[in-house]
Amino acid sequence: MTTRQQLDMAVIRERLEDYEMGDVVARRNELIRRWREAHPAAAAEKSSALKPLIRMQEWRQPAPDHPEEVWFNDTYTVTLRRRGDDRVFGTNGGMIQLGISSHDGTARHDWRDFQAIKNQLAGAECEAFELYPAESRLLDPSNYFLLWCFPGIRRIKVGLNVEREVRDAAEALAPQRALP
Repeated sequence: MTTRQQLDMAVIRERLEDYEMGDVVARRNELIRRWREAHPAAAAEKSSALKPLIRMQEWRQPAPDHPEEVWFNDTYTVTLRRRGDDRVFGTNGGMIQLGISSHDGTARHDWRDFQAIKNQLAGAECEAFELYPAESRLLDPSNYFLLWCFPGIRRIKVGLNVEREVRDAAEALAPQRALP
């Protein structure tokens, strides 16, 4: 074993011993208290419910490279493309591609907002994913995020196999905004 590996093992042992000492919940609460003290603006931030998207009138004819629908609200523009075929899972439900960008051009990537957008445009029980591709397939020309939705699948066999669990700021395992 190299010196580096020995040091790594010592650090791991020390951290494991830390978990055995004291009340983990009390330590978590202390960390959150310190975070709130250090970041009062973030701690005071409340989640607001995402305003529903409104569909723009058809702005161009659907074509392979053009969105079929464009939706917007006060924060986002969302392009929606439907495919009758599901080339990923081979279901009869097709595929929906949601392209999401914020009006201010920032890299806004709010999970709760994206979940609400997916729910409104693809359905609450439709599962979707965001792909982080191999570097050889990387596309990153702007702050534009894609969700791939599969209406023909009840559950994508990726992720945790658990039922819904949502926690508010006071119950969260790590710092979290309050629910709207």
